[in-house]
Amino acid sequence: MSTYNNIQAGTNGEGLREHLIGSASRLEAAILQRLAAELPVYRKLPAEQLSGDVARMIRRSIDDFVQALRSGRMLGPEQLALLTSSATRRAEEGLPAEAIVSAYFLGARLCFDDVAATARPEDLPAVTTMYSLLLEYLQHVTTAVTAGYLQQMQITDGERHGARQLMLTALLEGRVDQEAARAAGLPLPPGYLILALAIAPHADEHTPGIDTNAAAMRKLRRLRTELALYSRGAALSSLTPDGGLILLPSSTEPVEYGPAHWDDTRQLLTRLQRAGGATVLAAAVPALLGDVAEMCPVATELAHIATASARPPGLYRLEDLALEYQLSRPGPARAHVARLLDPLDAYPDLLLTLTAFLRHDLDRRAAAAALNVHPNTVLYRLRRITGLTGLDATHPADLPTLHAALTCRTAQDSPTRSRTPANA
Repeated sequence: MSTYNNIQAGTNGEGLREHLIGSASRLEAAILQRLAAELPVYRKLPAEQLSGDVARMIRRSIDDFVQALRSGRMLGPEQLALLTSSATRRAEEGLPAEAIVSAYFLGARLCFDDVAATARPEDLPAVTTMYSLLLEYLQHVTTAVTAGYLQQMQITDGERHGARQLMLTALLEGRVDQEAARAAGLPLPPGYLILALAIAPHADEHTPGIDTNAAAMRKLRRLRTELALYSRGAALSSLTPDGGLILLPSSTEPVEYGPAHWDDTRQLLTRLQRAGGATVLAAAVPALLGDVAEMCPVATELAHIATASARPPGLYRLEDLALEYQLSRPGPARAHVARLLDPLDAYPDLLLTLTAFLRHDLDRRAAAAALNVHPNTVLYRLRRITGLTGLDATHPADLPTLHAALTCRTAQDSPTRSRTPANA
């Protein structure tokens, strides 16, 4: 005999169904009361909504389950569509998904406990079967509710993402778009800390047999998730797997940024690197709201300079790269500094070694691993570089000149490079 037939057989099963039918109004009121008591979000709903839409769905759920007990059939397409539609409305109203699902389980528990309390020993088989059917009913309900909620959230997230992109575009164009900010659900702050990122590949992006595009997009997704957690969703960003822009809301005047602000930003970079599984280099420039359009290209160029001058991953400000920034401008000084490395033109391996050594923060073993050579080979090449250029990469006094020379060479080789990152 099927599960449904078990509950339909005999007077015991029928008595349990009739008790549930006769108690529907009382159970509706009890469930409403418990929802407000146990789930705080329901206490904040308007009384009209609680006694209207919510109460109607409670009563409909009780009636649907009774009908399933009578007919031997679970919810049909029309009933499931009503549950999906209700969940969609709750999502539009901002109710958390966990509160909606919890409400159905709370109501089911109360109804079952009420029926079981009236059962006699001979009703045990019917009670057991009713419990099994209730679990199956909740499976159908949860699936329908989740589908409706997620569908609406995808629409909402899409609209919010579009509004945020409009807001970011306006700021990059020097406009303050209050309407886009309202649509994005973000108040316009007094200013932003602009971060221009250069993101290294994840190890999977170089692994044979791995879909490199999928690996890159997984890295990007993890970075975005960590950024949203850090900024509570208030950051604006335009990121690709290789880098891009982040705008962090700030109420601090640019001239008032101190060690605590920069330490906090370095912690963000650490979290991003850990989440993405890849090193991150970031150039940071604070700006007032009206100065974002002017300062974003500065941040982007600083990131380019830090990368070109073989700086290791980390956070860089204008004061950290002032020499390289100034020398990257066209002029006789740039040409002179760029020529300091001309003796290495005939030895590409030496230039690669110098770049790797500087980028790995003067760590000979790390540079050797990146170049796939022995550490002694790196040491030998560094000595050759010193002999050819007169500059010693192991000597602190020569490091600023070497960084500047790499910057100037790159600036000469790419005079028309883009000053802003591509949109994601």
